[in-house]
Amino acid sequence: MHYLIDGYNVTRRDPATKDLSLEEQRTALEKRLRLGMPSLPGKATYTIVWDAASGAGATSATAHAHPRSEYTRLPTADDAIVAKARRATERIGVVTSDNELANRCRSAALHGVDIVPSERLFAQAKPAKKRGRKTPMPRDIGIPANANEINRELKELWGIDD
Repeated sequence: MHYLIDGYNVTRRDPATKDLSLEEQRTALEKRLRLGMPSLPGKATYTIVWDAASGAGATSATAHAHPRSEYTRLPTADDAIVAKARRATERIGVVTSDNELANRCRSAALHGVDIVPSERLFAQAKPAKKRGRKTPMPRDIGIPANANEINRELKELWGIDD
């Protein structure tokens, strides 16, 4: 079966990619799918459809970065997905959690459509680390494991009552 993937619908719902830049979202989803997704059954093929009409998508330099990605010039990726569903010559799958898009595809597809919720593609995903961000240092780094005991002993020595 061939799947049409609503790119930003998937990445913006994915805890691992939702806070990344648009370029990082695209790269992460494309890499994940290239490595194989057990959530797409059988020997599935796919096309990721990204919004690009309003400038949210790829630039001309990145538009051909992944052979299974398409950047729509239609008003939205949803419109492009519906058009592809209408032209399909066999049953297709659409990966989205957008109920309106799902209903439009069901109405348009002549040979039927299976809707796969976006969340299925990232059910096993772990949050990605943002580049350039430093992880805050834990507050207790360098403090001995028995620090409370040491504090108690010092208070006794100095005659401090709590």
